[in-house]
Formats: sequence, C-alpha cells, structure tokens
Amino acid sequence: MEPLFEIIHSSISLQRATLQDTESLFELQKKVFTPLYEKYEDHETSPVFQTLVRFKERLNTGDFYKIMYSNSLVGSVHVYAKSPGVMRLHMINILEDYQGNGIAQQVLSRLESMYPEAVKWELDTILEEERNCYLYEKMGYVRIEDRWKINDKMTLVHYAKTANLNRMKAL
Repeated sequence: MEPLFEIIHSSISLQRATLQDTESLFELQKKVFTPLYEKYEDHETSPVFQTLVRFKERLNTGDFYKIMYSNSLVGSVHVYAKSPGVMRLHMINILEDYQGNGIAQQVLSRLESMYPEAVKWELDTILEEERNCYLYEKMGYVRIEDRWKINDKMTLVHYAKTANLNRMKAL
C-alpha cells in the first residue's frame, strides 16, 4: 500500500495517556488489531479480545502514550520497566492509513531517548508480519531465538536491543 502522504516528523508527538483517553485508545487498539485477528485467527492472545477493565489496568502500568500526528490521534504505545535498566515495548499500534510513513521509527527513536537509563529494550512481534520484523531490525533490534507458536498461522518472536555504549558514557 502506498503512503497516502509523507509524514513530517516534527508533526509527530507522544502525549502521556490519561484515564480520560481510555475509551478512545481502547477502540483504536481494536481497530488496529482486527485485521491481524482476521488474518491469523488468534483467539487466545489477540488484543481485540482484551476487556476494557484489563485495558484500563494496563493504562496505569508503566507509561502509555498517545501517538499524535498534527494533533490527530493516530496510534498508541505502551512501555514499562521490566527490570532495572530493561525497558519493554509492550505494544505499539498505528492506524492503517498512517502505517508505512515512518511514524513507528520516529516513535521508537523518541522512546529510546526518553528512557536514557535503559541499557536494553525488548519486544515481541508476529514473525509472519515481515514489515514489523524489518522495522525492528532496521532500528537495531536483534531477533532472539525465543518463539511462541500461537497457532498454525502465527508465531511470536522476541527482539532485543542493547543501548549504544557510547551514548551511555555520554550521559
């Protein structure tokens, strides 16, 4: 799919989500993950089936951000400290019309700079979603051999990225 427009990175911002954002972010998550659910028929782990109560709990765990483009909500991202120095990118979701325009790259770069204490970042993604794997690898993440077969159509893979030691020394 060709991008509908070129994203100007200075128009992208991350805004901390609040409880008032719960319903709009919950609906956004369902909208983003419904096509993946339909493709992979993941009845067990799909965010499509997350309850509003569980979503609200997650909103209060770690840091949850709205991804804004020119003051419009286009996605969200959830990160939390897994252990001292290890940050977990739990979920990033961007509306389909805005995918493929560099937003995720910009969000990842900004998140990494917002958490200078992180010496390692971790995430999971769908192995069969080649664009996601390409993105994370392009951003310096390395695929770890951990795999979780969800069903015959879908496997989750684990990625990790170690912080740049030169950057850490400069801090």
